[in-house]
Amino acid sequence: MLENLRQTTEHSWMAIYLRILAVIIAYGGLVHGANLIGFGEMPWSKMPLTWRVEDIVYGLLDTVTAIGLWQRTAWGIFCFLSAIASQFIIYTVFIDYFVFTSEQRQTIYGLLGTELILLLIFFVLFFTKK
Repeated sequence: MLENLRQTTEHSWMAIYLRILAVIIAYGGLVHGANLIGFGEMPWSKMPLTWRVEDIVYGLLDTVTAIGLWQRTAWGIFCFLSAIASQFIIYTVFIDYFVFTSEQRQTIYGLLGTELILLLIFFVLFFTKK
């Protein structure tokens, strides 16, 4: 599996897409970092515990993922796939621990839709070897 991922990074369109993904994921890491230092919706210390844990975990994971994707490494792709899979789990199975208003629910559904599109593009490039 990792060998296939490594070979995938050598295809021209995938290499470009991984760099685009790196920028998108880095933005997510910056958002989590901004939340940690108090530039979020509310002061970090007053956020629900689940949001605070999420900011720490995904702030680190997004940063590592962005670096790995920018360098076009297999572990960067693995981190990307892991991050998306974990977000789908927490935002579907455990959504009530993270969402408290209908506006937040719409935001989460938009995030999941965006991640689904990014994932579909990745798999199209992966399986067509572009």
